[in-house]
Amino acid sequence: MSDKRILLVDDEEIILDTYSSLLSEKGYYVATACSGSEALAKCFKQPFDLIITDLAMMNGDGLTVLEEIKAKSPHTQVIILTGTRSKVMSEFVSRLGAYALIEKPCSNEFFLSCIKDALMKVRTLL
Repeated sequence: MSDKRILLVDDEEIILDTYSSLLSEKGYYVATACSGSEALAKCFKQPFDLIITDLAMMNGDGLTVLEEIKAKSPHTQVIILTGTRSKVMSEFVSRLGAYALIEKPCSNEFFLSCIKDALMKVRTLL
């Protein structure tokens, strides 16, 4: 069982259910939020090692979550999920401090590999 805490943020229930089940099966502690504002409220109450957030959501988008998290906790890794990936957006979120930009849907293997790599980076930063 991993001691790493992950917050998964998406306004689509199917994404929350699918990815939280996948991560839980791999032994991660996973909390969920259905909006950016809910995610930030949870982050201010407890620390997370990794935030995985959708880019486009109602009530606080992924960029706002990324900026607020990095301002509060620079070592927390953030992965952005998007329906349409572009090189410009990848470079932009990278400059803001995101670990990765993942286009959804993606394979479970790719998703889990990104999670593992991001959490390994957390260990090296601490």
